Amino acid sequence: MTKIKLYIVFFGIIWIFSISCERERIETDPAKAILGKWEICEMGNWPDLDPITRATGCVEYLPDSLLREYDYETGRYFYKKYQIDTLLYEYIPRVDGFYLTIQYKYQFFDNNRRLRLDYKDIAAIYNTFIFKRID
Repeated sequence: MTKIKLYIVFFGIIWIFSISCERERIETDPAKAILGKWEICEMGNWPDLDPITRATGCVEYLPDSLLREYDYETGRYFYKKYQIDTLLYEYIPRVDGFYLTIQYKYQFFDNNRRLRLDYKDIAAIYNTFIFKRID
């Protein structure tokens, strides 16, 4: 009889823990997953990436399609526009009023705590960047 009581108590505790634990929902909409501040942590040419020991700034994707870059050394902000669908588009304002468009393939991983950006259709010294989410 005591074995049965132990089984009941054991399964009761397991049941309580299973219903009380909330699972963290992973955002699947890239337009929502990209929101927030990001700091570069690796860069290079995939798969040969070098770690960044000291970031010089961070980028913040805001909900109104505004991309705000912050330079740690100068304390200045720089603004761009962005759009995300199957690609991430960054629009850099030029002096003549037009925008230079840069396209990235993107991938979220590590429960949307990291972001991989790969230049699309551009010859660059470094073509892959890994960002980590910061608070």
